Amino acid sequence: MAAAADPRRAFEAAAGILLDGIDIIALVLDPAGRVVLANRACEDVLGMPADKLLGRTPLELGFGPREACGDEATGDVEVCDTSGRVRLVAWTSRVLFAPDGAVSCVVATGTDVTDARANEQRLRESERRFRELAENVNDLVAELTGDGVFTYVNPRFETVLGFPPEHYLGSSLDRQLHPDDLDDVRRTVAELAEPGVSRQCVMRLARRGGGHCTLESVARAFPARDGTLRLAVIARDLSERTAAEAELRRADRLVTLGTFAAGVAHEINNPLGVILGYTRLLRKKAEGSVAEELSIIEQETLRCQEIVEGLLDLSRPMDAPMQQVDLRRLCDDVVSRLADSRQLGGVEVCVEGEAAVRGQSQKLRQVVFNLIKNAVEAAGRGGRVHVHVGAAPDGVAVAVADSGPGIRETARGRLFEPFFTTKPAGTGLGLAVSRAIARAHGGDIVAGGAPLGGAVFTLRLPARTAEAT
Repeated sequence: MAAAADPRRAFEAAAGILLDGIDIIALVLDPAGRVVLANRACEDVLGMPADKLLGRTPLELGFGPREACGDEATGDVEVCDTSGRVRLVAWTSRVLFAPDGAVSCVVATGTDVTDARANEQRLRESERRFRELAENVNDLVAELTGDGVFTYVNPRFETVLGFPPEHYLGSSLDRQLHPDDLDDVRRTVAELAEPGVSRQCVMRLARRGGGHCTLESVARAFPARDGTLRLAVIARDLSERTAAEAELRRADRLVTLGTFAAGVAHEINNPLGVILGYTRLLRKKAEGSVAEELSIIEQETLRCQEIVEGLLDLSRPMDAPMQQVDLRRLCDDVVSRLADSRQLGGVEVCVEGEAAVRGQSQKLRQVVFNLIKNAVEAAGRGGRVHVHVGAAPDGVAVAVADSGPGIRETARGRLFEPFFTTKPAGTGLGLAVSRAIARAHGGDIVAGGAPLGGAVFTLRLPARTAEAT
């Protein structure tokens, strides 16, 4: 028997040495639930020597369950040491049974996870703040894997590009890019091979419904929790800024053009008047082909005067008195004038609605005349023009729609440029002058597709000048 006891005692001694050498808390409880074995790691957490734990229950020590546990149990338990400091311990316990089924002992191990749980909580809070910030900014925010696969996009993606967030998740950035940008963006992603590296680039991403949106972006590489490299991307839609810059350049050109026109118009109009007068005198005396040629000179001289007058309209201040203008009556008068001068050309024109504003009557008449005349010419013989006058979200609007061929894509960005025209004999000043008048009234003119299949040009005037009739 003595020979058999020696190995057991040696094993127990070795087990005790091993338990004291590990950082994990280890306790053995007897069937009554009292501590019969505790390693040195218990002292670090409880601040109490291991031999002082013997014979006491975990409940007496301040960390035991008040109700009986199952054969196996896990969970985090708050432990209070002798100094009153509270620590969080991740416990695992297991009941060992004797051959006859009786409880032999309970083995419990624990790890101090106070700092780890605090770090996890800080990380969760940081992620929550990031989500809240990312989902409420006006910029596009995305997270991608190191090889360019989307793992997160904020709601701004759907606002700007039209696709819901799930459209991007798991998808490669390459699939969303304009083909001409692939090489540049791939090169940029390849440069983001180390944490902390950042790069800027301009890229075009696909829009829902067609086309691409130009984005100015900055990307930065960072290590994820799993150790892999991730890319954080913040991008801004350049469309509005590009449009604003183009509008500013257009406005500068109009100011320059108007100033120049005001300076030379008098000098040009005088000789044009002389040419026109003598041409008309000669035409009365001439016959045959000579009379026809003089008629051409007269028409072209009148056209030159029309161009000069249009240039002057760009530079003239809005100095006429403001008055109440009935927009429906103004539209009816314009249609009647076109009909009397045989300029409708077989086009059916329908005017409906009611609205009034305070403005300069002659200037607004000029705008409405240009819009309706352009629509009639676009519709062509047998076509239709629909004019609707009424309330708009911030005022009133006059929408002029035609059944013509619509606006060519190549012309959309130049419709309001001086001298740009799609007509064989147009001056290219009508829309530019009309928009200038609309903006002088605090409004604008916008162009789009019409329900009739052609184009629709809408004169919008603000609520501060609008008065319903």
